Amino acid sequence: MSDLLERARNAKKETKQIEFKREFDPASTGEWCEIIKDVVAIANSGSGIIVFGVNDDGSLSGLPLDAIGRIDLADLSNKITKYTGCVDPLVEIQNIEREGHQLPAFIIQPAVSLLVFGIEGSYVDGVGKQKSAFAKGTVYFRHGAKSEPGTTEDIRSAFHRQLNQFRNTWLKQVKKVVRAPAGAQVVVQAPINRPTFLQSDNVRIVNDPMAFPVILTRDSSKGGGTYLHEKVSEGILDEINNVIDLNKSLAKGQARFFLSQAVYYRVYAERRFVRQSSDQIEMFFHTGSCEINAPNLFWALELDVSLVARNIVTTYLVPKNPLIYWFMRMAVLLGSEFCNWIYQRWDKKWHGYSQKPRFYYSFGEMIKNLKVSDQRLCAVRLSPSVKLTVPGQPGVACSELIRDPRIADALLSAACMAVFNGNSELKQTARILDYFAHGSEIVQRGKQIAEAAMKAIGNRQPGDHDDSTFAEE
Repeated sequence: MSDLLERARNAKKETKQIEFKREFDPASTGEWCEIIKDVVAIANSGSGIIVFGVNDDGSLSGLPLDAIGRIDLADLSNKITKYTGCVDPLVEIQNIEREGHQLPAFIIQPAVSLLVFGIEGSYVDGVGKQKSAFAKGTVYFRHGAKSEPGTTEDIRSAFHRQLNQFRNTWLKQVKKVVRAPAGAQVVVQAPINRPTFLQSDNVRIVNDPMAFPVILTRDSSKGGGTYLHEKVSEGILDEINNVIDLNKSLAKGQARFFLSQAVYYRVYAERRFVRQSSDQIEMFFHTGSCEINAPNLFWALELDVSLVARNIVTTYLVPKNPLIYWFMRMAVLLGSEFCNWIYQRWDKKWHGYSQKPRFYYSFGEMIKNLKVSDQRLCAVRLSPSVKLTVPGQPGVACSELIRDPRIADALLSAACMAVFNGNSELKQTARILDYFAHGSEIVQRGKQIAEAAMKAIGNRQPGDHDDSTFAEE
């Protein structure tokens, strides 16, 4: 912060981190709303400062500032909490010197998680006109010297910045462990008021090659005989779910994913840390399967079979949907009985057509291959010898991924992260890895899902779409 304070003392114009206010009346609701908008935008953008008593051109305004000096820091924090729900202290009040004058300033810390306005910042101006500084559900960032609603890139950058903070903290702790001398002890402390997964109080680092190995993991499903790095796990969990909460604010009740495809892939990379209600999980499943053709099978494993069937039936009833190939791959995982049942209906639909849809023939080939090949290989239409490669990782043959889904699971997360970071060419690889990582679990539930889908379809043929498909019984 020392560098920021020095720049604020000498700055001649406003920047992303430096905001000037020529005056401020703490008794004005409107001025408070405008100030809070700037505070939130600066916090979401990484940190900054608001200096009072300075004009836009950097000259001193010369206006009285005594009232600002009497602002109670607790009152300021309460106002921020009122509009954003944030309870973390964001602002320090401090005087800085400019041209021999002591000017009050708000020193703004980076937001721990993105701040979204929970209520509208409305007020009546000096001439009796209703105005709004910000709307409910909006998230503000700094664009140059202005505080404006965020873009997808703003959200992506903020999310990436916060993730790096957690990663750097984790790496510092890892370095301490790695550099510790033989015989040193590492005490693993569970967070207060959180359940612990630990079976021991400490780990001894030794140079004995026969010592029992310990795995540090973020995956609670591997908790048996495993030590969890709880701080990293909870940190990432919070960030992932904050992004989802942000989407809920933007959606305003709609079951849609309003953030970018890249953000979807980022969430899927940390899919095991998503803690949301079934309606949010179904929204993710529908987004991945019926909107953007992205990895989505993990969500299906989190849902009741009737909710999975809902998406399958939707695609069946609209066979021209460009995502019909997702439907066919899913059908293959549900088993040959379901595939034959669907194919018979398609055959009846297009029996008299001289030119049937291309996917009709593709599905027929997939069904034939089911007799001689693994369902996951049939779904992705690859041979066992084909190797899948993710940058920074050695290529792995499909046969190996079939034998060990854990390898596919790790590669899937790496591929999703690469897509999030701009490598869109890995989208197809991520979709394929999804079937190797989670396909076997879908196969285990295949009979139940297939029965629910067939019951919901009933006697309707492809194209018989109506809005009462899933009316309550």
